[in-house]
Amino acid sequence: MSAERLVVIGGVAAGMSAASSFKRLKPEAEAIVLQNDHFISYGACSLPYYISDDVKDINRLISLSPEVATKERGITVLTRHEARSIDPARKTVTAVDLDGNEEKTISYDHLVVATGGLPVRPPFPGIDLGHIFTLRTLHDGIEIKRFIDRWTTFEPCVGPQCVYVNPFGAEKRPMRASIVGGGSIGMEMCESLRKRRVEVTVFEKMDRVLGTMDTSITNIVEERLAAEGVNLMKGVSVQSFEGDSGSVTRVITDKGTFDTDMVLLVIGARPNTKIAVDAGIELGAGGAIKVDDHLRTNIPDIYAAGDCAEATQMVTGKKAYIPLGATANKQGRIAGENAAGMNNAFEGVVGTAVTKIFDLEVARTGLSPLDAEREGIDHFVSTIKGRSRSTAYPEGKPITVTYVAEKASGRLIGAQMAGNEGVAHRIDTLATALYNRMTLEDIARLDLAYAPPFATVWDPILVAANVALKRLQKERQL
Repeated sequence: MSAERLVVIGGVAAGMSAASSFKRLKPEAEAIVLQNDHFISYGACSLPYYISDDVKDINRLISLSPEVATKERGITVLTRHEARSIDPARKTVTAVDLDGNEEKTISYDHLVVATGGLPVRPPFPGIDLGHIFTLRTLHDGIEIKRFIDRWTTFEPCVGPQCVYVNPFGAEKRPMRASIVGGGSIGMEMCESLRKRRVEVTVFEKMDRVLGTMDTSITNIVEERLAAEGVNLMKGVSVQSFEGDSGSVTRVITDKGTFDTDMVLLVIGARPNTKIAVDAGIELGAGGAIKVDDHLRTNIPDIYAAGDCAEATQMVTGKKAYIPLGATANKQGRIAGENAAGMNNAFEGVVGTAVTKIFDLEVARTGLSPLDAEREGIDHFVSTIKGRSRSTAYPEGKPITVTYVAEKASGRLIGAQMAGNEGVAHRIDTLATALYNRMTLEDIARLDLAYAPPFATVWDPILVAANVALKRLQKERQL
């Protein structure tokens, strides 16, 4: 009798977490991972720091190699194997060895679909020109860094009439980069490219950067961008690209034409679900794979996890598409455990994220004011400016804290922060508050640590809660 077998499609965060948790519970069983790339289990969130040259070696972004996964965890990893179809009736997956062009049919007892997300690439005219990049895989990061490195390499020039020219035929001058999209990755790449002495223009369709974050926070970010020499074009829609000799040279927008040497498309991700749809697996929120709280799809013995799957937004209680690395790892672990016979639930997420934009820490959790408005929640917004450390202690930095609260219950439903220090760990406190459905009054009573090098006597979290409580009283009197 053959051993019980788990097959996982996708070998990055969710996929390897699923295979690893399955093998921990059932070491005698088989776990096979199909990965269409050379790499598995890598940290794509670190790519901007590789491109900026803060991280010198791309291998530092890889947390697990196929060889180690096999030797230490007993997982069979088939790299450069692309899953092409799933047959739920026969419980098989058909895959192609991309190097040998050989088709294989692999049977499974349990299947986890962890195909991740794909970068959004709108069908703009000229979208296929050279030097138009996305940033999602290690290969993307390698290509962008290689291009910048080559741009800054100039042929020797001798004599009074000579001109320094790089391999692309451009005279010696800074590279001009156009970032399409002002979300967190676009903002991180502003810093990355400026560190490489690249001129940066950001095209953002909305009236602010960072998506739905409140202007009390985004205004701080936009001021920092301007101080660092980033040209921010808000309320601008990109329409097409033009080029010479097969490479992009111009960005065409509804507000004019802009010269460029490279384009970075970072306008979001979409779930990679084609193989699932073809197999009859249902889709849910945001076009992601529909799953229950145990990560089960509508087909028996098939689970889904990571950036291809939906998750419950715990503030609203509704399903949503929230592609985050931490979420992918958690979902993958639970999908693998349940494939091994456990009965564990994934409760959901509150949508906590933090990013570094030059010397700013910017974070959010829960709903923004725009999100709350779209959900039809009667809410109010309260913003305070505090400090990261005691005023008696040198080097303290300002912190802006914005709360979003429900009027009827006084419950915190979202929070956002920006500051030069002390933001990243404080947002986790508020994420915990959202998880536990705490009110502003609950938060105001929190017993938070205090010492002059770390916080003020009244921490910004507490000050923000007390100010919001006063605002709530006024709102209820209106």
